[in-house]
Amino acid sequence: MIDIKGYDLNDTIAAIATFPAKSALGVIKISGERALEIISKIFLPKRKKDIKKQKTYTLHYGWIIDKSKNNRIVDEVLVSVMKSPYTYTRQDVVEISSHGGLVVLNKILNLVISQGARLAKPGEFTYRAFINGRLDLLQTQAISDIVEAKSERMLFSLTKQLKGEFSRKIEKIKEEIKEIVSSLEANINFPEDTGEIDIKSLINPLNDAKKHLYDYLNVSKIGDVYKDGLSCVICGRTNVGKSTLFNCLLKEERVLVSNIRGTTRDTVEETINIEGVPIKICDTAGILEAKNSIEEKAMKKSYDKLDSADIILFMLDWSKPISKLDIMLWEKVKDNNVIIVVNKIDLKQRLDIKELKISNKPLVKISALKNIGIGKIENILKNNIYRKGIQPKEDLLFLAQWQKEILRTLCQRIEETIKLIKDGSSIDHILFSLKPALDDLCRLKGENIDEEILKKIFTNFCIGK
Repeated sequence: MIDIKGYDLNDTIAAIATFPAKSALGVIKISGERALEIISKIFLPKRKKDIKKQKTYTLHYGWIIDKSKNNRIVDEVLVSVMKSPYTYTRQDVVEISSHGGLVVLNKILNLVISQGARLAKPGEFTYRAFINGRLDLLQTQAISDIVEAKSERMLFSLTKQLKGEFSRKIEKIKEEIKEIVSSLEANINFPEDTGEIDIKSLINPLNDAKKHLYDYLNVSKIGDVYKDGLSCVICGRTNVGKSTLFNCLLKEERVLVSNIRGTTRDTVEETINIEGVPIKICDTAGILEAKNSIEEKAMKKSYDKLDSADIILFMLDWSKPISKLDIMLWEKVKDNNVIIVVNKIDLKQRLDIKELKISNKPLVKISALKNIGIGKIENILKNNIYRKGIQPKEDLLFLAQWQKEILRTLCQRIEETIKLIKDGSSIDHILFSLKPALDDLCRLKGENIDEEILKKIFTNFCIGK
């Protein structure tokens, strides 16, 4: 197992495990051989007892004291004692639940460090859980994503990954490939004992493995949408009602609304949740003929957002005729995934939508000012998501980029091996092609992984996790 430099398993580490701010409670976590010794030096239990001798999974009430200042009481706390190996890190773990607040949490943490612990590095508690066999790398990645979960659907699926359901699927494929590799090696090394092997019979199990791996990749694409969300950009010429619609979709007054031309000079983004899918709504500066450098920059930002949008809400004004700016913008976005929103239907109609020659695009008429038709936009957004194939599934899958790359490589190796078998290649050649797939499966679970990937995973965790 490759270790990350600086993440010394022999040290006792400590960190604030909760957000260090004004709050009802805060937690300081300690892990390592000296965890119980350290807490015994700064904790005064209500009932006089040796904290080091207490049973695992026990909770103790008392006070944190500062012996350097005549046992001055720092805070009233609860101390959780969890003994190796049945802990998150598989080391002795102590958690101190104190009152929240930056001063008290830092004071307790400094007392812990003064007794011989060191400040934990980002993700170091989870790193110890991984190194000590408590988690594999697939489960570790799930923990990282749980912290960033944006919906209950995402959380539900990630907890299943954390429990090891995906790990068991990968382990099953690994064992199947391992069995094939072992049979090929045995046939090469001990042909007199194994007899002639039916190479063609290996095609079906290899095809099954490849199909499962491709399925995981496809499901992970849906997971990406639940994880990263979709971008939805509201565009249109100035004073068409983009900011009012933006506020309606957010159900709060997030941006300033005015009838003055060009009020919005920058892009503003917020996220809403539809059917568990986060959608990042972006309000852009109104399209106009730029008259100064500020307006030029605003136009560039608006166009940049349009280029990267998953969904575009193209807004028109019911009370005004089609303008050359409407036509120019429509020509830019018409080949994208566009929803046409005709606003201000509470006013007299002067718009002739036929002038844009629109076809095969969803259209909804609204009054953002009077909150009319906003629900229709939400329904169209929902249907638009489903048309993209992003249907809610019982089991979503969330994978990091490095995991996807390994899965793609695995599929390619298996395809190449199947082709070699069909072409009648030698057993040596087939084995040479397939054996790296076994190494890839081990890497996927973290059994054979390089330091750079480990560092990238764990340093992205927060301190205290």
